[in-house]
Amino acid sequence: MRKLIQANQMLAQTESLPELLPRLLELAQDVTEAVASSILLYDSAEHVLRFALARNDTPGIAQQILEGDFTLRMGEGIAGTVAVTRTSVMCSGDDVRINRVADAATGFKTRSLICVPILYKDELLGVAQVLNSHSGEDFTTEDLEILESFAHLAGVALVRSKLLEALLEQERMTVQLQAAARIQQAFLPKLPTMPNGSHIWATSKPAIHVGGDMYDCISLSDGRLVTYIADVAGKGLGAALVGTAVWSRIRSHVQIESSPSNILKILNEMLLNDMENSLFVTVCIAVYDSRNHTVTLANAGHLQPIVASGGEVRELSVSTGLPLGIEPDVPYIDTLVELQPGQAILLLSDGITEAYDAAHVMYGDERVMELLHAKSEPPYGEALMAAVDLWQEGVPSNDDKTVLEVWRDPS
Repeated sequence: MRKLIQANQMLAQTESLPELLPRLLELAQDVTEAVASSILLYDSAEHVLRFALARNDTPGIAQQILEGDFTLRMGEGIAGTVAVTRTSVMCSGDDVRINRVADAATGFKTRSLICVPILYKDELLGVAQVLNSHSGEDFTTEDLEILESFAHLAGVALVRSKLLEALLEQERMTVQLQAAARIQQAFLPKLPTMPNGSHIWATSKPAIHVGGDMYDCISLSDGRLVTYIADVAGKGLGAALVGTAVWSRIRSHVQIESSPSNILKILNEMLLNDMENSLFVTVCIAVYDSRNHTVTLANAGHLQPIVASGGEVRELSVSTGLPLGIEPDVPYIDTLVELQPGQAILLLSDGITEAYDAAHVMYGDERVMELLHAKSEPPYGEALMAAVDLWQEGVPSNDDKTVLEVWRDPS
């Protein structure tokens, strides 16, 4: 009883499985007055039992067992039988079910043993066994009950260790994702001050730490501004990495080729060649010339741009090609529009229109239009993002949300 109490205290105080299990095995061997003991853990992938721990009062034997990497198939030997039946076995050394491979390799002779299953609820974790009583006599029923108690503690210890390892892994992943989020935020541009009464505003909120939405603003040497909004299929780190590749390629090509349609063609081939068609990306690019207030747009599967001015709201009719990364040689077409005084063009990701509230009701295109219609003048983007955040209050975001807006002052 004292040994069981001691084992319970260790279980409460020790978080490290490599520290706890050997001590539990030592106590079990001590209290049953056994010469040797071992724990075999169940390998669910290969459906076998493997020696995880071994103790033996004869120096060197336990080490030979562990280094020998002995395995037992389910149903093989006493340990394999106990694993299959999940019922304890106590027997003498002449039991024909005893597997003699370890004995032959180490010179140890099994005269008697107890083997008990290590379970947690209905899950098989392994088996524990003690071999050869120091007295030379067979083990007793009391020894069996004691070992079963220690096996129960071992099962709790194994599950507790798995939970702790999972928690630590989750904490490590959270730290890594937080670092990735900071890096991703660093890719977002500083919004420029624009001339001739023109303005730009943008924001992006990932559904989790990092996301597949992004936007950028790139000033060209002739005074034009290239802006875009992109949405990589999916969420999380994989989408963010693809988004970073898109960001890099656009920045590397835009100074040479500023036609939105040609940029989309280049990106499409890049995704097909480099990303092996693993993810697709929707992109809407707008090149704004503040000198004559014209906007040239091209769209690859993204939501249509919205034009808002003084209560009038409408979608721009921009020719839309397939999202990037689906098919080669997709044609994309430039659309030229003039931005009127007091007018704004908004680019949205579908995380805005497809945001769900607590009742799983989608925000939808209609509410977007109603909000923009109710607001008499730009900017509109900040009010739209605030409205969607309020719509989702208390509910985790189901997708990344991004808004980019370019507008002119009223005349």
